[in-house]
Amino acid sequence: MASLERIPRFVRWIGGIIIVLVLFVLCLGLIDWNAARGPLSRMLSRHLERRVTIGGPLRVSLLSSTPSVDVENLTIGNPRWAGDGNMLELPRLHIALVLSRLFIGRVVLQTLEIDNPKVSLLREESGRANWDLGNPEEGKSTPQQPTRLPPLRHFALHGGQLRVDDAVRKLTFAGVVGATESGAGHESEPFRLQGQGTLNKEPFKLTFQGDALLDIKLDHPYHFQTGVDAGASSARLSGTVAKPFDFGGVDADLELRGQNLANLYYLTNLALPLTPPYQLSLHLHRDGNHFALEDIAGKVGSSDLYGNGTVDLAEADGRPRLTARLASHALNLGDLGVTLGAGVPQPSEGSKPSQVSAPQQEPISPLLLPTFEFQFDRLRAMDAAVDFQADSVQTQKVPFKNVAFRLKLDHGVLDIDPVDFELPAGKLTGRIRLSTSDGAPDTSLDIRLTDIQLDQFKSKNSSAPPPLEGVMQGRLRLEGHGNSVHAIAADANGTISAVLPNGQMRAAFAELAGIDMVRGLGLLLGKKDESTAIRCGIVAFELKDGDAQAQHLVFDTTNVLVTGDGHLTLSDEKLDLNLKGQPKKFRFDRLRSPINIRGTLRHPSVSLSVPAVVKQGAVAAGLAVIGTPIAAALAFIDPGLAKDADCAGLTDEAQDKVDRPTSPAAATK
Repeated sequence: MASLERIPRFVRWIGGIIIVLVLFVLCLGLIDWNAARGPLSRMLSRHLERRVTIGGPLRVSLLSSTPSVDVENLTIGNPRWAGDGNMLELPRLHIALVLSRLFIGRVVLQTLEIDNPKVSLLREESGRANWDLGNPEEGKSTPQQPTRLPPLRHFALHGGQLRVDDAVRKLTFAGVVGATESGAGHESEPFRLQGQGTLNKEPFKLTFQGDALLDIKLDHPYHFQTGVDAGASSARLSGTVAKPFDFGGVDADLELRGQNLANLYYLTNLALPLTPPYQLSLHLHRDGNHFALEDIAGKVGSSDLYGNGTVDLAEADGRPRLTARLASHALNLGDLGVTLGAGVPQPSEGSKPSQVSAPQQEPISPLLLPTFEFQFDRLRAMDAAVDFQADSVQTQKVPFKNVAFRLKLDHGVLDIDPVDFELPAGKLTGRIRLSTSDGAPDTSLDIRLTDIQLDQFKSKNSSAPPPLEGVMQGRLRLEGHGNSVHAIAADANGTISAVLPNGQMRAAFAELAGIDMVRGLGLLLGKKDESTAIRCGIVAFELKDGDAQAQHLVFDTTNVLVTGDGHLTLSDEKLDLNLKGQPKKFRFDRLRSPINIRGTLRHPSVSLSVPAVVKQGAVAAGLAVIGTPIAAALAFIDPGLAKDADCAGLTDEAQDKVDRPTSPAAATK
């Protein structure tokens, strides 16, 4: 009974609140809102920390089922750091709300009409933007949330202008609305926005066309088409917005084409690799800050590419994270080489155009290693995880069977691990790390050659036996820093080694190598010998500050021991190597001069050292010098190689020569 007695009290309390609200609304309805323009402008200016003015009439209608506000000559200025000028100039704005929805806490716009707005958007290189209302911390990135407007039943936009000056995206743009929707007779035209400007000093053009905005239906998708031309790159987007004015839900088909995927950086904020000319299509689905890239398909250079991926914008700082699984049925290895800068011209000094030129077929430099300087600072602006697999590889010389790698980018540290190139017999595997987080980029790599059978490299047009047989092992381990492959190599420290534990060499090898070894060393094959056994071959270089010094150049066959010395300077890629043969049996008619290898990596020069003559009886001395370090060189590549019968035999023979020196006379028998 007590609770029932409280009901009239509760009703009277609710009734009192309603009466107060009605009286409050009546009072607001009687206010001269024009007289309140000044105080209202000052209040908004303090709240937004920028100048806000209402220069024309201000009309407010509250006593209606659709309360409305009409404002004329509304301007919102730039923040103090952006200087003079206005971010928004609005000759007329009309807004009406649905009162019944407002009572239940939901904002629904009955009408939104805008006449000839002028919008000027400005962003500094630090990331500070004039559209960040209030006074955000300088240089602080803000989360990029998709644009969402309240549900809207009637919208009209009469003309308008848009200007953008974005130092982060290197974009300047001036556009106009190309259709006026008056709504007279319920006639409407498609909405159009078109304009042009520059993207990092390159021509930029944008066109947008969508469904008419007048009397737009909230329960129907909004259709649109967009075209972007930025220098040599172009994008065409056609799709729908699931709910009008809610750009957090978009489905669209995207077509991309251009000279180099790296040129899309300022459009996408993604640090994409250098590529040959490309043509790609995909389906884009946006759900908030998650972008699904589905059914990627097309060509990059002469290679096909397909797969799926995603792009997510971090809630904290808006950094994009790209994940993808990509594959190729027919990869042209030359297209993959462009990723390292091969054949890509360097932009002219003092300029950084957004458009990277297409790779060239002819050499652009006398140097073999690519000299293109990467903008590695872009890697610090995103994260990524990409898997790539090619199940068929097109090459001119090396018969790769398939290629695979896994790439991970995390706050400026790029790991490619593993890197896997498979041949019909043997493989190349390893890892590469590039750190751009502190100062100059640091690069380290460790690459292994495992069980490479040399007979698979014979000429495709020849039915003759392969000129060289055997199973080669190798390892490359380097560390260096720089902004190009050449700069990294010119600074590198590390070791390069390869070993052929045993094998067979035929006379055709001289022709294959482009070096007349028979005439030069004159010792590898006898007059009637068509082939000779290879007991052990070792090549080992030690790099220090880009200078590769030969530690071991040993080629031991049945008839001769070939040794060498010299170095290669990677800063200018100049060769200075010498090979000489030491016969195991004295032959008057087989004395020949050593071979000198000069020139550069791109244009090597091979010649005979005329003044010098190979001295007989030097096998013992040569073995004594090379024997002891061989085991260490083999262990660097693979500890098991040090136990190989033939290479171990060479090491034992060297040790035996040191323990029991052979006289020069005995050596010539």
